[in-house]
Amino acid sequence: MHSKRFLASLASFLVMPLSFCLSCPSVGQADDTIRVGAWNIEWLGFPDKRSGFGRNTPQKPSTVAKYIHDAKVDILALEEIGIESLETPYKSKPLQAIMDALKKEYQQDWEYILFPKTDYTADTEDFFVRGQHCGIAWRTDKATQVGEVYAVPIGKNETFGQKFFERRANAVKFSVGSGKTDLVVIPVHLKSNRADDKEKDPNYTAKQRQAELTSFVKQLDTLKSHFKDEDIVLLGDTNIMTGEIKTSGILVDAGFLDLNASDDGTTVAWGKSKYPSAPFDRIFTPKGQPEFKVTTQTTHKPDDVEKIKDHRRQLSDHYLVSVDVAIMADDD
Repeated sequence: MHSKRFLASLASFLVMPLSFCLSCPSVGQADDTIRVGAWNIEWLGFPDKRSGFGRNTPQKPSTVAKYIHDAKVDILALEEIGIESLETPYKSKPLQAIMDALKKEYQQDWEYILFPKTDYTADTEDFFVRGQHCGIAWRTDKATQVGEVYAVPIGKNETFGQKFFERRANAVKFSVGSGKTDLVVIPVHLKSNRADDKEKDPNYTAKQRQAELTSFVKQLDTLKSHFKDEDIVLLGDTNIMTGEIKTSGILVDAGFLDLNASDDGTTVAWGKSKYPSAPFDRIFTPKGQPEFKVTTQTTHKPDDVEKIKDHRRQLSDHYLVSVDVAIMADDD
């Protein structure tokens, strides 16, 4: 009986998120792993839309580059990236400046791709069309894109209208070397917790997130068949609240691990904030795949209040989260 309880406790510990402080010695990355992360860079390119401490403060490329470098991330899912125009391929001058700073300051070569959102009517405010796009960036010496971007065919939903899965799910496959680990990475930014209907139904936004993930799961077999791969990672700003088990459970039931199952806060807050740190940023990895033996999610956060305030002012209202994926002989 005691041994069963011990094993259960050990299992729950292994999926606990892990946080570290940026002023402490860096969390090292083994040569036999690649680090995959996600970060919502609050309204990058639209500083007037940032809130609180960050309002009207453009993120400096060198400051953002240092944070990404210190996190030692190799593949990074992106959320809330503004684009220059609706001409494809989408471009972001602030994001490109960050890539340039990573090259200049740290001798790292990065590439990025930004994804389209739901189409809007002609009279929609411009920033809704050109802001808050998802995307992905990667170190070209650490990972290589395999094939083209795959737009997951989510479809529409009459209940939730035009904003259903507004920031559409797109999948990109990466390889870390011939015959070695490859993985399909899907950045997501699910429905926020703001809605006109919320006063009538406090669970409205959670229901929309559940509908979005249900639609995604229905396409999972098609997705695996398209890439001929089981190594699928879905990550980003899910907006899933503390205790919102039903939403994350949709992916768990479909064969994923929620690496933030203990609801570790990933948004920036301090003191007696009206809005305490929320567990919005999550990484979901496939169960039973040997490359994903690490089941802890690291939240890259400062270690004191002043540095937390600086992060909020200079960078974002979210922290970067990451997980290490083992580099080994490819098994699928």
